[in-house]
Amino acid sequence: MKEIVDILAMVLVFGGVCIALPLIVLWMTNKRKNHEIDKKTEILMALLEKNPDLDPAEVLDKLDMSSEDGKKPLKERLLEKLLGGCICTLTGIVLFFTHLFGFVFLGDKTTGVVGGGVLTAVGIALIIHYFVSKKMLQSEIETEEKRITEK
Repeated sequence: MKEIVDILAMVLVFGGVCIALPLIVLWMTNKRKNHEIDKKTEILMALLEKNPDLDPAEVLDKLDMSSEDGKKPLKERLLEKLLGGCICTLTGIVLFFTHLFGFVFLGDKTTGVVGGGVLTAVGIALIIHYFVSKKMLQSEIETEEKRITEK
């Protein structure tokens, strides 16, 4: 009976983390983006109704309704990679050592040790990617910062 309860608990935890949590994050992200687009559209329509001679392209530029790809500066995207790398590395190290010394009882020891090692490796790869990209894209970052400060 205890084995059934343990298996059910693992299925619920992994199902919640691997299925429900990503779906909720996607739903919330899409809802936020749709809300932003609706508000900007409402503002644009109100402006065009009051002043029909306005140039819609100019108004869109001022409302910053550019594409999502160019919305975040390069430096901010690189810092997000660094943050993700740090989070993965620390989570992997904690998972590795807690399973190695038997502090956690979710599955067997090798699963936690291998999972922690994989997370640590991914985190270190993201951190290395940040530093290499920062060095390679230094001139583009400086150009983008100058453009942003001029606005």
